Amino acid sequence: MSIRLTRRLFAAASAAFLMAGATPALAQDVTERPIEGFAHAKVWSLAGDQARPVMVILHGADGNDEAGRRFGPILARMGYAAVGLPYYSPNWGDYGPPPMFPDLPGSFIDIRVDQLAELREALRPMPGVDVERFGLFGASKGAEFALIAASRYPWIDSVVAYAPTDVVWEGWGLEMVEAEGTRSSFSFDGQPLPFMPYRGFVEGLLAGPAADLRAIHANGRADHPDREEAARIPVERFAGPLLVVAGGLDAQWDATDAVTAIVATREIAGLETVALVYPEAGHDLVGDGGPRDTPRSGGTPEANAAARQDAWPQVVAFMARTLNP
Repeated sequence: MSIRLTRRLFAAASAAFLMAGATPALAQDVTERPIEGFAHAKVWSLAGDQARPVMVILHGADGNDEAGRRFGPILARMGYAAVGLPYYSPNWGDYGPPPMFPDLPGSFIDIRVDQLAELREALRPMPGVDVERFGLFGASKGAEFALIAASRYPWIDSVVAYAPTDVVWEGWGLEMVEAEGTRSSFSFDGQPLPFMPYRGFVEGLLAGPAADLRAIHANGRADHPDREEAARIPVERFAGPLLVVAGGLDAQWDATDAVTAIVATREIAGLETVALVYPEAGHDLVGDGGPRDTPRSGGTPEANAAARQDAWPQVVAFMARTLNP
């Protein structure tokens, strides 16, 4: 069925799954370096050649490089070689502003998980970067990316996943408006990954702020129980420690149910998983800081701020324990 796009489509898509976080640290004593072969990726670290563990920052559906610029200096000051990896730059054609990075995918379709292996090799010769200690720090779609990668690469040592999912989801983009249910968000080794479809995603985009994104995910999942096992992220294949953070009132998707499934799967396998669940909080849980105005998060600004303030010291301690910066 042909659906006429409006500018609300771009606005709603840009707001969905936002990766929120703390205010950037001042960077006067933090160096910022480009990465050969990755035009928009950066490494933030303290000055000097001391080998520092890698922490790759994986953004959510906001895309571009905001997450890296926000958290790179913060993680660098903690002793990491913090890597911002832009992998998607929203491009809605005439229905939104030009993409920040036109050479990156403009739709969230078949995002290459295996680019992380290429990134690791590009980082290997850089002074002050220890790729033998390799962590991932992701939220929302970035958490989905991180869990998929960790289930495939044994050299990933530690993962922090905010507002995660336990399945791979359908992709989206301008070309998908009349082709719903046909493309995956992620690919590996040139092949799209099996995925869980949505129900009513395009209608939700057209509805703008009134869209119930959590229902779009939940209804799609209810429609396709036969696709559950194929779409499931095999988190039991990640042998390293995992920390997951979720809010019970997440308005984007049901991260709490996802965390329950992830923990249960990994417990059976005897794997370390730290789960921080905040029943009154929403999607906006990354970093620390006081109340923020993120209306599509779910929860209240106060509940989200309290969850962040409780979780952040535990996240910091987990990273230090599992990567030894």
